Amino acid sequence: MESKVLEIIKERYSVRSYLDKPIEEEKLNIILEAARLAPSASNSQPWHFYIVKNREKIKALAEKMPLGTQVVGNAFISEAPVVIVATAGPISVLHKVAAFIVNRRWYYLDIGIAVEHMALAAWEQGIGSCWIGWFDEKKIKRLLDIPGDQEVIAMLTLGYPKEERPNWPKNRKKLAEIVKEIN
Repeated sequence: MESKVLEIIKERYSVRSYLDKPIEEEKLNIILEAARLAPSASNSQPWHFYIVKNREKIKALAEKMPLGTQVVGNAFISEAPVVIVATAGPISVLHKVAAFIVNRRWYYLDIGIAVEHMALAAWEQGIGSCWIGWFDEKKIKRLLDIPGDQEVIAMLTLGYPKEERPNWPKNRKKLAEIVKEIN
């Protein structure tokens, strides 16, 4: 049985080196539409996506890493033609109460699903991406003038890969190691 989605998942990898080539608006819109269509808890759609294309702002984003970009190896961010900053909020009172009762912040999952939808849609368009979770939220919010009632959850770099896909197998556990059927 064939699956186009599974093939995209198998092929996709985190791209950390980009060509100096802009992403076409049509392709970027497909990527953003994939995020818009993502499911969310109670259909809350808690997301906002800040699209950064300005080279100077992208370089400034790359510098907003705790301990600097070189320590963690995130200097490649400055090469990306587009960086998407994904935020959650404002969060409704109902969702805050529910999150408190069960000690779960569903909006983290919601944003995670939406960002992964973007990463897969990007790959299908020939565009590489890399999740960024290591950043200084306060500095990012100041730089992009993100409102205080929004929490920066993740960033996603986008661009055409500079190099061919590495020819190494994905090192993943076997299904038998991670799946247990309950009868």
